[in-house]
Amino acid sequence: MIDPREKQQLFEDIIAENDEWLDFIARNNAPIDSREDLKQQIGMAFWESLIPYEGEISNIGNRFFSVAINTTKKFRRYNHRMRKREEGLYPNPVLVEQDRDLPRIIEEFKGKLGELDRQVFTMHLDCLSYPEMSEALGIAEVNLRKRMSRIKEQFIKKYEGY
Repeated sequence: MIDPREKQQLFEDIIAENDEWLDFIARNNAPIDSREDLKQQIGMAFWESLIPYEGEISNIGNRFFSVAINTTKKFRRYNHRMRKREEGLYPNPVLVEQDRDLPRIIEEFKGKLGELDRQVFTMHLDCLSYPEMSEALGIAEVNLRKRMSRIKEQFIKKYEGY
């Protein structure tokens, strides 16, 4: 078992040794304004992985790289979902500029959908991935993608003129 002070020193050493690598990861996986956030998230995840760590110190480098890769994947997935949410479901920018209440429009549209389409649409708005939706609903991803495509077309057709 590693002493807590030894863990602190180990953490600081690994972070310092891999600072250039962290910069590389951040440059290649995060927008400019989010790079420091990604580096901090990797550092926090690595620190948390050390708390229960009882393995050999020689394996700590592998542990760091594993944590960095997994944290980067989560970061990218989260940022992708946020971009999707910001871009919205609506390719027509006129919808965003309208005075109409967008939440009310969405609720109105959801009310006109069948039960399964409403579930798919809601999950999409919640930024669930197709694999997550597939698992939750028990429907093949390819079928969900096609269904979502049709829902988007219906939405755009109905609300494009507003």
